Amino acid sequence: MNKTTALMRASFLQLRPYLLVMLGTVAISMIANVIVSLSLGDSSENTQVSAANLLTVLLLFVGSVLPASLFRRVMNLGATRKEYYFGMLLVYSLWSAIFAVLNIIWLQVEIGFIRQYENTFNILEIFGWNQFGIVGMFFYQFGAYLLLISLLNLLFSGLRHVLGWVVWVVFIAAIPIFTSIPSLRHTLADGLLALLFNDSLLQGLGLTLIVSLVLLAGGWWFTARRTIA
Repeated sequence: MNKTTALMRASFLQLRPYLLVMLGTVAISMIANVIVSLSLGDSSENTQVSAANLLTVLLLFVGSVLPASLFRRVMNLGATRKEYYFGMLLVYSLWSAIFAVLNIIWLQVEIGFIRQYENTFNILEIFGWNQFGIVGMFFYQFGAYLLLISLLNLLFSGLRHVLGWVVWVVFIAAIPIFTSIPSLRHTLADGLLALLFNDSLLQGLGLTLIVSLVLLAGGWWFTARRTIA
């Protein structure tokens, strides 16, 4: 077993408890939805978030738990920082692709079956990604999910560096500042529209991938200077 394969296996084992919790949460949510639907009798009164969308929350743990806790274990196994980070890029890409495929398949299940009994919210329709067809939906999701993971990777890779805490402070401070000042609020809205609600697949995918690469480069900067202890 080479180091990359070992790292991918270790990352799955690290995420397995969170995956099981998410699967349990989604299962309980679906059972509760069925009970509510049967109780109401009118599906129009029962609108739920897509189960696949709920499960996609696991990406938050992919981008935070892995860089925060897996680095030391991998280094102690004899891997170099480059091997670790290359392996993490593969892991991030794999999980982004898995959830992109999952959400596409589940949307078809919702349209063809579930919505006969209850209404659902689905991010593929909310963000308008469904307008690009199956291939376009996959790539736009992949870029958006990788962007989210890349941001979290940057934040949690820098926890042991003073500049990492500066990034955290800037990030936390930027949220209320950009949402409270009208001019900045419009800038934030325009940025989100360009990234997540873009009517051009090439522009939307290109922007998400470019920002992801910048964030991943920042994550590598912290990783290259990260101590093992």
